[in-house]
Amino acid sequence: MSGAVIEYDVPVPMRDGVVLRADVYRPAGEGPWPVIVARTPYDKTDASELLYIDPWAAVRRGFLTVVQDVRGRFASEGSGDWRPIETEAADGADTIAWAAQLPGSNGNVGMWGLSYLGNVQWLAAAERPPALKAIVPQFTWHRPEDGLAYRGGAKELGTVTGWGLGTGFDIVMRRHAHDVEAMTKHLMGLVGDVDGLAEHAFWELPTGSDPVLERHGLASLVQPETLAAANVADRQDAVTVPSLNIGGWFDVFLQGTIDNYVTARDTTPSKLVIGPWNHVSTLAQQGEVNFGFSGNGFAVDYATSISGLSFDWLQAWLTSDGAPPEDDLPVKIFVMGANEWRSEAEWPPARAVDTPWFLGPDGSLAPGGEPAAPSTMTYTYDPDDPVPTLGGATLLSHKPAGVFDQRPVEERADVLVFTSEPLTEDIEVTGRVTATLTAATDGPTTDWVVRLCDVHPDGRSHNVTDGIARVQTTPDEPSEVTVDLWSTSMVFKRGHRIRVQVTSSCFPRWDRNLNTADGFESGSSRVARQTLHLGGATASRITLPVIPPSS
Repeated sequence: MSGAVIEYDVPVPMRDGVVLRADVYRPAGEGPWPVIVARTPYDKTDASELLYIDPWAAVRRGFLTVVQDVRGRFASEGSGDWRPIETEAADGADTIAWAAQLPGSNGNVGMWGLSYLGNVQWLAAAERPPALKAIVPQFTWHRPEDGLAYRGGAKELGTVTGWGLGTGFDIVMRRHAHDVEAMTKHLMGLVGDVDGLAEHAFWELPTGSDPVLERHGLASLVQPETLAAANVADRQDAVTVPSLNIGGWFDVFLQGTIDNYVTARDTTPSKLVIGPWNHVSTLAQQGEVNFGFSGNGFAVDYATSISGLSFDWLQAWLTSDGAPPEDDLPVKIFVMGANEWRSEAEWPPARAVDTPWFLGPDGSLAPGGEPAAPSTMTYTYDPDDPVPTLGGATLLSHKPAGVFDQRPVEERADVLVFTSEPLTEDIEVTGRVTATLTAATDGPTTDWVVRLCDVHPDGRSHNVTDGIARVQTTPDEPSEVTVDLWSTSMVFKRGHRIRVQVTSSCFPRWDRNLNTADGFESGSSRVARQTLHLGGATASRITLPVIPPSS
């Protein structure tokens, strides 16, 4: 790397005349080198941002490396306030064409990065710029209504409100660039709301809007134009380049990463890697559980790192060395509980057997067989006293993601708990988990939250995966509700027990359902009486994809 240099704020002209700016990291020598591009809204010079993409490591691997501020952010031009995602497809394609012509380029361009930086890869790839040869989207979404802005119809407050406020500082500084006094005033107001997210901003009503974002004049991810622009699912048919998709079991965009891979694999060479990670940390320590040394993102399967996987993939497709070996299995997952990596030929594994476990009126949880006689369980859900978020696949600045003992949640009267007998043998659950509830509420709308837990012999109840469904219903009329708990890979060890929670809130991960027809617009709320139907022909159950022991 001796002699490598950085060129700061290199102008990148877009088709409409707007100039974006990029830092270009050049290896020593004359090349030619493959080029890789990361496009970020988070400041291309920010030290924490550079830790994730590590451009110097890319230079050491022989890449001419470009890190660019997207339109309307930091060093890049943009008229008016920044509108997240809405111009990224065209701007990404223009940037790829520009990067391919850089002095020293071999003409082949790849992209890498996570979250927003992952989404812009898919958007650019769907434009089919000829120079783009491969992408490495990490920890990013597929459909914005399934993990980015919403989940099961409920708003993702961490991404919508928390992220929206956090990205507001550069907007405020640009807006008041010529009035330092006004800038300072508005920045301090923004700081106050960021610091008060947990106590105030997340609680503000009505929930159908976002008062704190409106107060600061900030764009929301739930705006129709943004939702449409961010939708990878509607564009993937146009993508023709290979993709390496990397995600984490506790990432807020977990299922999006998996769905991107599943959609892409039928038409382009694609791989999937899922570790025991959350959105901001790839360390083995996730909440209260340490998944072992090989669970770290810097020691994947004791053999490589996330950066190593990324650069290997890009080097294979951007240089004359050729593509990765065809006999390499395309799916690599970390199996929690066993705490080991395993390669698979497909996702989900075809050998997984969808097995219903029935919720019993006595609080039991049992697989197969005849459901118990019809019965009901009831509780009240008060939106002014919601069940608090405790770990999980979250993106909340004041509440860490990962695995936590759920007993404080399970002690609440508004959480129904169903627990199996101690297991006589290990049970591996790998694939998509769903719950089917027959349920009723005495109001016109409510939420149902289902959580799968691993109960240790000493009583610790560790969250594995969960989901939410927001429903509109006829009061007191039972209906079948499907709750998507997304995907996991977990070995429930012999002597442990499997547990399922059923409740109606998880706040502030998801916004509160106010249980009224107009509550989302007016902010009016009421306490709801919830009824869960058990046993009989409409037995409530969770369906677990169980890997047979012999496999």
